[in-house]
Amino acid sequence: MSNTPVKTSALDALKSLANKKPAPAAAISVQVNDPAIAGAKKNGSTVTLGSDPSVTDRAKHCAALKEALERAESEFSVLQGEMRDYGLSKRGLYNDTFKANVTTVKVPYSVETPTGPELKTVAVICSNKYSVQKDVVLNNKELLGDSYDRLFIEERSKKLKANAEELIRGILSEVGLGPDEVETSMQNLFDEEIKVKTAENFEQESKKLPDAVKMVLDQAVTRSRPGLRFD
Repeated sequence: MSNTPVKTSALDALKSLANKKPAPAAAISVQVNDPAIAGAKKNGSTVTLGSDPSVTDRAKHCAALKEALERAESEFSVLQGEMRDYGLSKRGLYNDTFKANVTTVKVPYSVETPTGPELKTVAVICSNKYSVQKDVVLNNKELLGDSYDRLFIEERSKKLKANAEELIRGILSEVGLGPDEVETSMQNLFDEEIKVKTAENFEQESKKLPDAVKMVLDQAVTRSRPGLRFD
């Protein structure tokens, strides 16, 4: 008798699997005591939980705070602009009246406390920072005349142009260049960048200028908006 095992064909294996009955699934009993889960309703990929008394009031309060924050932010944006404008105008008036140069004014107000009224302030900080449209200023340099150097500070820097290596190789290959030729070559080597910023006493000096010149500066120079600080 042969002891060689009989090989099962793939077809026989499939028939064998098809004839096997899966064991019945055990009955699962789930008792949901959580009201959020018990009352949940699914809509697509979103589930609306059931009402849970332990958190309902918190959810309502959270939504109310969010609405209040958005409303307060909108109101603050308006009032912040008014305070900035007020402080800026009073600062200018104070400086003109007393020939001063203060940068910050404090607007007082009173709050009630358990120990009585307490004085607080909103500080309007008018920094001497400006943004300058360089091209407008430089194009009107002649109009500004002698006042230009009192109003503005130029910062010049040079950087190699993109084709500098090629030009340098050309210069090195030349012999007997004259001073003018060297200067011309150097001008071709560098790009010159000019930055223009306001001088420290820009505000005081600008007030001395004719109205026509002030109009040019109003277009070219913008003062940074004041900041607020609450005591």
